[in-house]
Amino acid sequence: MKMTLLSAALLLVTGGFAVAQEYPVRQEIARTMRAGAAIEERAVEQITARNEVEKGASVLYEAGRSVTLQPGFVAQAGSVFEASIAKVVSRTNSPETGALLVSAAPNPFADLTIVDYALPKAARVSRLLTDAQGRVLEQTQEEGVQAAGQYKVNVRGGNLPAGIYIYQIQTDNGSKSIRLIKQ
Repeated sequence: MKMTLLSAALLLVTGGFAVAQEYPVRQEIARTMRAGAAIEERAVEQITARNEVEKGASVLYEAGRSVTLQPGFVAQAGSVFEASIAKVVSRTNSPETGALLVSAAPNPFADLTIVDYALPKAARVSRLLTDAQGRVLEQTQEEGVQAAGQYKVNVRGGNLPAGIYIYQIQTDNGSKSIRLIKQ
């Protein structure tokens, strides 16, 4: 049975922020984590694991969207295993490289999610929320130019039916979309 752990999942969810290292976008883990090992595995979006964590091993899996434990995954009694959903930024996709970054947490959400975006340089910004059919539900144009840096926007979904929505950040230099799941 496939078990997917998202931000509303059974295992620990953190608001951590891993930065300035090279992390893959997706990672598959099949190797055994041996007793005495202290291992941290991170991926920008997704980790899929079907490995064994032996007694005495300490293992952390952290990804931006999901950690999936597939058949064959075992964390033996006496091991320390933690899986978490947290923002993981790799040096190759950090704002310093000029890419607009967008994430949301919690996602899936019930009434409120916080969209976090990073501008690599100053730009005019507009935000757009659409449903899965592309109908515009909300559109916001910021006054003037926003400086480079991190921004947070509350997206209230209390009046939205359950479903999939697209939140788009548009700037002078391009745009980035993120899928939001309303429960």
